This record gives sequence, structure tokens and C-alpha cells, in this order.
Amino acid sequence: MFALFRRARAYAALTPGERALLKLLEGLACAALVAALPILADALARGAVNWPDIARAALAASAVAVLLALAKYAKAHGDPALADALTAVAATVGTDTGRGGQPPASAETPAAPVEVARPASGL
Repeated sequence: MFALFRRARAYAALTPGERALLKLLEGLACAALVAALPILADALARGAVNWPDIARAALAASAVAVLLALAKYAKAHGDPALADALTAVAATVGTDTGRGGQPPASAETPAAPVEVARPASGL
């Protein structure tokens, strides 16, 4: 499991199942947070916790996490390979200047001075 985290952190290519598993873990962590917030709020406000309501909220949040992981698994099969995506981005970055085909301004070409209009001082 920790090897999967290391590979994901290093942007290594992951299988669709591995990507879905990471999405499931992320969703379950968010579900735990969703379930913990009402517990804390009830404990601070009333001093008692309504456990059936907390259980329903946790179950609903967990179900959403599972559904999002399944959606990620279904969509991950259509994702391009990481190497192909990085190659495509690198090719566009190398050719696109972002200034309509103009080369970027360098330190050697001074910019034209800008004249600032000053208000007339009259007394």
C-alpha cells in the first residue's frame, strides 16, 4: 500500500484500479471527516451525541466515496497514459510563446518609456 503512495507521489503510471483505490481512500477520509464534524458539534452543543444520526451520515458519506471511486475506475480506462500526456504538454510548451507568436521580451531589449500624465497644479 505504501508503495502505491510512493508511486503516486512520484507521478508514476498507475493502473485504473490503483487510481480508483486512491480515489476510494481519499473519499473515505473525507467521509470520516463528515462523520466526525457532527459528533464534535453535538458534543459541544448538547453534551450528548445522537449516534443513529451520525451513523446515517457516515454511511451516506461512505456510499458517496464508493460511488466516486467506481466512477474514477470507469473513467480511468479512457485516460491517456501519463508519458503520452507529458510528452504532449512538453511539445506545446516548447512551441507556444503565449504572446501571439512574438518571442518573449528579454532583458537586452529595453521597454519603451511610459509617459505618466500628471495633473496640473493650479492654485
